[in-house]
Amino acid sequence: MVKVEFKLNGRSVRPSDIANQLEKAMLNQVQEGIKKRLKSVRDPETGAAPTVTVTGRSLDNLSFEVSGSPALIEEAKRRLE
Repeated sequence: MVKVEFKLNGRSVRPSDIANQLEKAMLNQVQEGIKKRLKSVRDPETGAAPTVTVTGRSLDNLSFEVSGSPALIEEAKRRLE
């Protein structure tokens, strides 16, 4: 008999939990990707970092909103494209 194991982010996951764990892993990847792209983006006047709000009903349909000064929003959007 073939044994199948699932591991996500180094953790074992039961098949009955796989959908939820996959969603968590995918959202973590989205979050880390945003942080990586925007880690050095700061408002030129205040030094503030942007705020990114990710919304959606499912992982297939996410939208991103960047908050901050106009210059900060413009640079953040440029880096996220």
